[in-house]
Amino acid sequence: MTRYVTITPAMLDATIQHLRESFFADEPLNKAVALCERGQPHAALERLCAATVLGVALNGIL
Repeated sequence: MTRYVTITPAMLDATIQHLRESFFADEPLNKAVALCERGQPHAALERLCAATVLGVALNGIL
């Protein structure tokens, strides 16, 4: 089942925290240059995401 939810300004902090814990450190370009560590903040990256994020997709293997 696919579910889409609009990310509101009230959800931004939780969305950024989710990206810190599950995306930033493993994104191939970020990883290649060791841009950040899992769970740790990165001000410039977070500002970019806050200005441009349209959605987050959560996927799992069944």
